[in-house]
Amino acid sequence: MRSLMHRKKRTTRHPGRWVIKSFSLFAAVVLLTVILPSSVFAQSGITIGTPYPGVEVRPGETIEFPLKVRNNTSGSQKVEIRMVSVPDNWEWTLEGGGRSVDRVFVDGNSYENIKLNIDIPADAKEGRYQVVLEARGTGSSSRLTIDMQIKEDAKRSSEISVEYPDLEGGPSTAFKFRVDITNNSSQAQSYSLAANVPRGWQATFSPAYSSEKIASISVEPNKNQGLDVNIDPPDLVEAGEYTIPIIAKSAGETLRQDLRVIIKGTYDIKLTTPTGRLSEDAYAGRQREVKLLVSNTGSGDLADIEMRSWEPKNWEVEFEPKEIDLLKPGESKEVKAYIKPDSKALAGDYVVELTAAAPEDSSSAEFRITVKTSTTWGLVGGILIAGLAGGLYFIFNKYGRR
Repeated sequence: MRSLMHRKKRTTRHPGRWVIKSFSLFAAVVLLTVILPSSVFAQSGITIGTPYPGVEVRPGETIEFPLKVRNNTSGSQKVEIRMVSVPDNWEWTLEGGGRSVDRVFVDGNSYENIKLNIDIPADAKEGRYQVVLEARGTGSSSRLTIDMQIKEDAKRSSEISVEYPDLEGGPSTAFKFRVDITNNSSQAQSYSLAANVPRGWQATFSPAYSSEKIASISVEPNKNQGLDVNIDPPDLVEAGEYTIPIIAKSAGETLRQDLRVIIKGTYDIKLTTPTGRLSEDAYAGRQREVKLLVSNTGSGDLADIEMRSWEPKNWEVEFEPKEIDLLKPGESKEVKAYIKPDSKALAGDYVVELTAAAPEDSSSAEFRITVKTSTTWGLVGGILIAGLAGGLYFIFNKYGRR
């Protein structure tokens, strides 16, 4: 009996222990869920990172950081990239596809590569600095901290330089820049060469003192290699200043140098007719309309164009319009000239010179004007001749028999 009661007592205490253990396990799970960040259980939806989050640099250097923006979700996202923190007076740009960007579109479970370029001021003091970037998508974000230690004696990076970065000329000028690539690393580097030129421009690279065209060049460690960069603008390029970035890229670094081409405007005006014909017929004393075409065939703007003429004595020439305020390169404008020969002009060919004159250039065209007699006067003359012939016939017929 006592044995039975003892077993029964032990049986009634066993459920209580199970409840206590279950509650403890549940409490531990809840505690871990609250305390531990969600990244322990699942990766963040958006991440941003770089292979080089800590570097040593020198004052005045331009550092390029490759960035990878990853979307760990299944849906595509537009990810905004912004600079959270950067030291004062430091300049920076984000590049993607050769252009400045502030956001990227990333497919689901994929990534996109962009670049962060940081220009360190030449007067930056030695010390440790931080740059903080943030990538923000839909419902999640990620921050990247880059540590930079400035040292005066830090190992120099390779560099690209040009003795004369600004060259000036006209649209037909072939611009040649002498560029040096210096490899300050301990290994030979092969640099691929590229130039970001405007549409219609041409850029080629050649080793110094050679006419051979190349797309890449190898530079030995702690040596430099000279290059000739040839820039050819299109024939109808407008006057102005153009910046041409050239890039030399190796496996470990990207070197950049901006070249500047200054195109001086050429001024060339042309006066002709829409058909190219430079002859017209006219009647004495009557106004004749002649259509002209004034064209700007140069690369600079032409302003205050005045229409002028030289004509025979007692002739009249008027223009509509008399002046053209502005003609941009490649533009043309129609002008009407009203030519009126002298009312006493005899039949025959005459020359009238018409001119379109701007302060920078002028163009003239000689027109041959063939003056014809009026049909009315021809009819009157015919009647007079017929009357005279009839009178002579009458006289000879009447008095010729005597």
